[in-house]
Amino acid sequence: MGEEEANVLKVAEKLLESHTLCDSCLGRQFATLGYGMSNSERGRSLKTVLMLQAYVEAEAGKREKIEFLGKLASNGGFEPASQALKRLGVKAKPSRECEICRNVLSKVSRFAEEAARLLAKYEYESFLVGVKVPAEVLEAEDSIRGYYGLAWGESIKSEFSREIGKAISKLTGRNVEFKNPDVVVTVSPYEDKVEVKANPIFIEGRYRKLVAGIPQARWLCSRCRGKGCEACNWTGKKYPESVEEIIEKPILEQSEGEKAEFHAGGREDIDARVLGTGRPFVVEVKDPKRRSLNLDEIAREINSSGKVEVEGLRMADRGAVARVKSAEAATKTYRIVVEAEEDLQDGEFKQIEEFFTGRLIRQWTPRRVLHRRANKEREKMVYSIQVKPLSKRSFEAVINCQGGLYVKELVDGDEGRTKPSMAEVLGKKLKCVDLTVLRVG
Repeated sequence: MGEEEANVLKVAEKLLESHTLCDSCLGRQFATLGYGMSNSERGRSLKTVLMLQAYVEAEAGKREKIEFLGKLASNGGFEPASQALKRLGVKAKPSRECEICRNVLSKVSRFAEEAARLLAKYEYESFLVGVKVPAEVLEAEDSIRGYYGLAWGESIKSEFSREIGKAISKLTGRNVEFKNPDVVVTVSPYEDKVEVKANPIFIEGRYRKLVAGIPQARWLCSRCRGKGCEACNWTGKKYPESVEEIIEKPILEQSEGEKAEFHAGGREDIDARVLGTGRPFVVEVKDPKRRSLNLDEIAREINSSGKVEVEGLRMADRGAVARVKSAEAATKTYRIVVEAEEDLQDGEFKQIEEFFTGRLIRQWTPRRVLHRRANKEREKMVYSIQVKPLSKRSFEAVINCQGGLYVKELVDGDEGRTKPSMAEVLGKKLKCVDLTVLRVG
């Protein structure tokens, strides 16, 4: 018998003399020694060798080995040791609860069966198991390892998750995936609880808002904050619908998701339209039961609203959210209609074009949004403006600018909070009466 092998058996013997350990909890202390067996098999093998050695010496009359067989039967819960004592004419004491796992590791198959039952509600190809183990259980094991100087073990959490994962895989035919699983199984074995939650799915595309008067996002009633009151006709909302809700509705219905989160490349005012190439967006569906969606059918339902159109719908990954958020600072193109309180001269249209092309604009947060946004100064570039007269007191302008520019305030100056402004340059009161987003990015 080699020195290391003898040392392992000696340590295992000491552990069982002083501690009650099930097969798994004993075997786990030597998890990195040898391959191709579970901790339970490893622990049972150690107990078997120790029992055989002790039995030989007990038959030879060594009383201390009879005592060890008793410890192996009660502390180790090892039935063959009880049978060996019986042959020696000694009655074994009842086996005791494992002091590390409290015999909970013996319930792995039951946790796996409950997980498989819950997983049956989901469409998925891969899963991952996470386990919550109380601190006192981890501390009990760490205390034993520290006392005996054990350096071969693994975490009880690792064993739980691996063994439950193997059992689930056998029951469902699905594979464990560590990087990007479709669903996550969370087991709290000491609370006898199993939970299943799907990782989100992401659908990206571009939308056009064909009509003014609907907000991009859900707008809660300011009085009840979504609870429902007389002011909002018990809907909890200031406006009955939004771009977000129109797009999310068929996606949630198909995916059977818990809820959705709408991410867009910037936002437009409620009275603005979005035409041209549209605005990029991503819908993130939380806890979807279905992951294979008919995107053409979803697009048809959204487009039939007559208020919002989508195109280029496709399944995406989490990185799509960052990509669409980066579009907030991307170049944007707007078409606006401006009205003046007095007649405009022909030369003033050209003056606006020449003055604002390549112009840096400084804007404090507009008064109209101060209630929901921080009051700070922003610097944004106007790259170009093309002006087209409509009448003596109105004109159309196509503005190509840096994302984040407040276009309405570029027109009227917002009482000096935006400098320079068209109103300031012309010395006339101006107002943006129509705004359409033509291009984002």
